[in-house]
Amino acid sequence: MATIDQETMFTGRPAKAAGPSAQDRIAGFDGLRAIAFLFVFVSHKIGRDAAVYDTLGSTGVMVFFALSGLLITRILVRTRVAVEAGETTALAGLRRFYLRRTARIFPIYYMTIGLFLIASLFVRFEGFEGGARVAMLLYATNIYVFTTGHWVGHFGHFWTLAIEEQFYLLFAPILLFSPSSAARRTCAAFVVLGLFTLAVLQWAGASTLTIDLNSMTGFGYLALGGLAGLNLHRKAPRWLVSGPAQTTAALAVLIAPLTILNDDGVWRTCAPAVAAISTLLVFQIAQNQTSRFVAFLETWPLRSLGRISYGCYIFHEFVHFYNIEAAVRKLGVTLEVADWVPAPIELAVTISLAAVSWRFFERPIMAWAHQATQKTSA
Repeated sequence: MATIDQETMFTGRPAKAAGPSAQDRIAGFDGLRAIAFLFVFVSHKIGRDAAVYDTLGSTGVMVFFALSGLLITRILVRTRVAVEAGETTALAGLRRFYLRRTARIFPIYYMTIGLFLIASLFVRFEGFEGGARVAMLLYATNIYVFTTGHWVGHFGHFWTLAIEEQFYLLFAPILLFSPSSAARRTCAAFVVLGLFTLAVLQWAGASTLTIDLNSMTGFGYLALGGLAGLNLHRKAPRWLVSGPAQTTAALAVLIAPLTILNDDGVWRTCAPAVAAISTLLVFQIAQNQTSRFVAFLETWPLRSLGRISYGCYIFHEFVHFYNIEAAVRKLGVTLEVADWVPAPIELAVTISLAAVSWRFFERPIMAWAHQATQKTSA
């Protein structure tokens, strides 16, 4: 999922231009992204053979939504506060927001699609034909899937990116052209509308794809993270954000999908509760930055993986051990490995590709966008 430039807001410090800063960084968020990606990875790489892991990936998506909703909402409201202070205009803030989001999300996404478009001239890829290609180019994969009923093969994980991009397009103008005092009501309205949409679809007996991939429900989960972000300046009870409370919420997020929620029907009914616990965990981490759990999330492996998690998320479905086997077989070598070996190898290759993409492609583009918007705001 997309990585968001982390911001602080309502802390009593003077408003300043949004941008990467060690001071603005919320400790633990990168590590939480890493864990969310690993949930998705296990679901996609092992879950296809063991249904018990299926809902683990959905939980990872909930964590991603909570993180994105919290950070995006804070960035937008902070910009709106600057507009009301006469430091910028809503239109300039919107341009700046979209430029930074575009620089973060578009390059690696469209590079991946472009490579497959070229390769599809010579090789057929399941799910990558006709209208599916157009939908992916327009960030409408989720809409294509639940309106046609056709899954898009290894491109299926693009549905979450589509929902996030649709949310940015709709949510950003609403917050930037409305009073900052209306931000909480706006987020609450999105949450209620998302829950209402989910209830109506379930009552009407809609298909699984329609229920799981509809945009309005996803918007509600993102806005729930936004509500948490708008309340970070309010001091929460210590028992609620303590280290043990953080650990309890994290264990609930991990264990529930593997036990009581491992049935699709049960998951669909309890998904809002999972979103609420995921949002609570994100809120707890942001409120208490000195706990042992946050220190664990800040360990080098998790923090590093979280930083490149967007690339990992995009690439992981296209990295398969059977392709490596086929390539080696052409050299006259046959690989005989244990059943547990392919997944770690695929993870290592995915991380390597994402690290290269981050170092030489994504980070330079983000730095350019940050510099360009800084000059504009100045």
